[in-house]
Amino acid sequence: MEVYRGAIIAEGFTYGFDAIWGTQNTGWGSQGGTMTTAVEKKAVPYQLEFTWYSLVERTFYTGKWDLDKHTIKRLLDEGFIDQDTHKKDTYHTFIVGLAPQGRVVLWLSGAGNQKEVGAFQAQVATLTKESAYSNAQYMFKDGYADRMLNDPSYKTFSPQTRQKIQTQGYPAPGIYGAYREKYNWRPVVVLQEGEWLDFGWRAYNGEQENIFGKDLLDNPYEQRAIPTFCGFYWRNGNSRYGVWIDAFDEKEIFEVFQKLGKQKDIDLLVKVDAQNTRVSLALRSGTQEFPIGKATVRLSRKIE
Repeated sequence: MEVYRGAIIAEGFTYGFDAIWGTQNTGWGSQGGTMTTAVEKKAVPYQLEFTWYSLVERTFYTGKWDLDKHTIKRLLDEGFIDQDTHKKDTYHTFIVGLAPQGRVVLWLSGAGNQKEVGAFQAQVATLTKESAYSNAQYMFKDGYADRMLNDPSYKTFSPQTRQKIQTQGYPAPGIYGAYREKYNWRPVVVLQEGEWLDFGWRAYNGEQENIFGKDLLDNPYEQRAIPTFCGFYWRNGNSRYGVWIDAFDEKEIFEVFQKLGKQKDIDLLVKVDAQNTRVSLALRSGTQEFPIGKATVRLSRKIE
């Protein structure tokens, strides 16, 4: 995606975007180019507008949308407990996600936590080199999109992403809608000995969450998108261990969640042996349990 122009607008404050941001492709829900503003209190934004060029589709999209100020204010007021400092913190960054066919998502992000606060639909825009402002006219050069997408020297994609595109093609545009679907689930860690200390994850819809302390003890089922990564620490005596599911197989994890459905309470079950050398994964609801066998798992040695 190539940023053309945009803005997040609040009473008395506008944060603008333009072509200086260049090509953005950092992954759904991840920060790309960032700009900071003065550290001072600002009103809750009420509007987002954005125009961009989709390199893959060779199409400009544009839109202007009202934001849910009440939800944004509630999240800012509620904040969260920062796991590192054990002090109350809150969200400080807005992230704009741009997807094929004019899909737009806005997230509110803070330390280890990220929430979707808006999903919108842009419309196709007709822009020409003659009408474009000077700093954006490079987007209209012949062959520009082809060079950005296909020439590795431009580093538009990581080598891993480029290889995946070459073998599997680009993701189907509709997948970004599927990423936003939510199920009533919670994590459950089963240990032979010891106690688990925390659990953090990132979901396919771009949201992130960390639970520890009282939240971990309560651990209620909540409406959440399907996880793409998760990790936790556990302790036995004076020794700590780490477990990270660096990546689920997308096809497998979606199929298993869909088998159990959105009406059931689901446990993401992680069983760990006493030496932290083997892990098994499954989804469980009542008497139904489906193994997850294709995830990429990383385990630590004993942390003294």
